[in-house]
Amino acid sequence: MNRAEVLEHMEPILNTQVREVEHNPRTRVLVTPEMVTFRPGGGQRLMEMTPGGVQSMAKFVGLPLPLAAHLHPETLGNVTTELLGSKNRYSLVLKDRAITNVVRRGEYRTINPERVLRTIESAIPEVEFHRVLVLDDLVTSLEVIGDRRQPVRSGDLIQAGANITFSPLGTVDPLVQSYALRLACTNGMTDNTVLREFHYGRGGEGDDIWQWFRRSVRQAYGALDHIVNRYRQMIDEGITPEHRAQVLTAMLREARISGQDAEAVRALAIENPPENRYDILNLITRATSHIIERPQAVRRAQIAAAGYAHEHTSGLECPLCHTRRN
Repeated sequence: MNRAEVLEHMEPILNTQVREVEHNPRTRVLVTPEMVTFRPGGGQRLMEMTPGGVQSMAKFVGLPLPLAAHLHPETLGNVTTELLGSKNRYSLVLKDRAITNVVRRGEYRTINPERVLRTIESAIPEVEFHRVLVLDDLVTSLEVIGDRRQPVRSGDLIQAGANITFSPLGTVDPLVQSYALRLACTNGMTDNTVLREFHYGRGGEGDDIWQWFRRSVRQAYGALDHIVNRYRQMIDEGITPEHRAQVLTAMLREARISGQDAEAVRALAIENPPENRYDILNLITRATSHIIERPQAVRRAQIAAAGYAHEHTSGLECPLCHTRRN
């Protein structure tokens, strides 16, 4: 996947814009039984508000929704306009020219997504954009890999990479994790060995955001040796036949994999019974690349799998009851 294809996958987010507004006496919220519209003032055209945008506006101005539901439309529009005037400055989030959210001015800090991709390309040699997940709250989870490979065991190569979670609209603090792609069945494993978050206003360890992206991605990509060593340790942490079903059920619950997806994972476990913790890890991560389809569910399962493999729990905590072993 090249840069243009990544941006194409991100189109649902990139269609969203943030518009800063300064309240003036001609600003109006207009409510009719059919729709709610917003006029910024200065003779500008009306902008329609989505149901989510209306709820966001009510929350932003401090108007309880049960009370708003009982007000006459004209009264509701006047009350909302008056309350909005006390905010003075704010930002509108628009998608397809309709207002979907109202937030404090400066709450969203836009990040140029193409520059993010260029920074990643400069951080990892021979980088390849492996997969893009568009998550809730205008967030992107981007999986990238480089050319470094190492075997966990004979015939089981994993490829080094990084997982970058960010929002072009700045709805979340950017996050970089190490990432490993298991080439045996191309199931990607997000790992918690490297976990660095950029906090707006404080920077990432004193750097600006672009230096932070470059350093974090390089550090995540360079964690391959440590990841491989931990996976090798997990191979030595056996699971007895009588405990396989219990451990797998506990892991499915932790990853919130249920229904047909869970049955598909169980079928894989019957076909190739897991003998150690590494096998369990690969059952869950295979689900994130071959079974689960909804991006938010994929990301949630990735995080659960990363926690399962984390060095602070691996070999020290029971996956069934979460009690510490001696």
